Amino acid sequence: MHTVSRRFVLDVAVSSPLLFMKPALGTPKAIDESGFIRIGGIDQWISIRGTDSCNPVIVFLHGGPAEAQSPFLREFLPWEAFFTVTNWDQRGAGKTFGRNRPTTPNMTVDRLAQDVVEVVEHAKRRLHAHQVILVGHSWGAVLALYAVKLRPDLFSALVGTGQPVNWTLTIEDRERWARQRAMETGDTAGLESLDDAAKLPVTDFNRLRASNKWRMSESDVSYLHIQRDFMGPRPLPTTGEVADWIEGGSFSGPRLWPTITSFDARTFAPELPVPFYVIQGRDDHVVSFQAAKDYLDQVRAPAKAFIPIDGGHFACFTHAAQFVAALRGRVPPQVP
Repeated sequence: MHTVSRRFVLDVAVSSPLLFMKPALGTPKAIDESGFIRIGGIDQWISIRGTDSCNPVIVFLHGGPAEAQSPFLREFLPWEAFFTVTNWDQRGAGKTFGRNRPTTPNMTVDRLAQDVVEVVEHAKRRLHAHQVILVGHSWGAVLALYAVKLRPDLFSALVGTGQPVNWTLTIEDRERWARQRAMETGDTAGLESLDDAAKLPVTDFNRLRASNKWRMSESDVSYLHIQRDFMGPRPLPTTGEVADWIEGGSFSGPRLWPTITSFDARTFAPELPVPFYVIQGRDDHVVSFQAAKDYLDQVRAPAKAFIPIDGGHFACFTHAAQFVAALRGRVPPQVP
């Protein structure tokens, strides 16, 4: 879970219940579709892309909340050589927020989990797949657990990356890392700020701010440049795709904040009915690397593995080759 500026962390002309196709990716079986379909009673934006539509199907759940990936589909090109990837701007995010604006109803994790089910069922029909691989990043990894508990029959595997486990564990891990970095660099003001913040509840934004300075790895900072380039120079626009992307975060964050801070994967999902894999960046200090490993060790699942790769919270993008190799090496394809 990640924020850019004050965010808690697009324009298409298609409104048909069917997506439109653009032949673009270079092989007869390539697929590149995007547009709005009716999900949970509102128009929601979906993209399906891959070099071969017969490849195993991934449905990707973005983080944030509302860190929609629609402006950044090129980040999935390394995935699309081996998987057909469905991206979805969640209720309250990106293009979906742009279509529905603040009238977006039912901003609850339970409604979003049902949305996931409908998105997956659409992808299955479109691609003639029996099951899909569900990949959740950060907030999306929390949402993925809800969706798998709701309809485990839809999924051949669950993959978490930037996997949150428990908010308190996340903040305590960030603060330990921040304190270590502050001591190494002689940042006495930073240490004093951390000492003062430690007296506050873990849900207090002033406590978050004290450790935020150190939470991003070098590769994460590099990745965030693509978001900053997309947003462009200040003053930020008040209409259009950039405004929709930013405002979606401001809209969704407060509504989902209670779920984020109260969620505990250990008690919510101590057992999962599908294979479960966590592919985590070794330098992830946005959430707790150790907590994710401990959770994977404890959870009961038909198959499971914790797979560390280089990078931080956004390792699935910044070190995509390692991420895809982990997927291909561990995650079974959908059942025929």
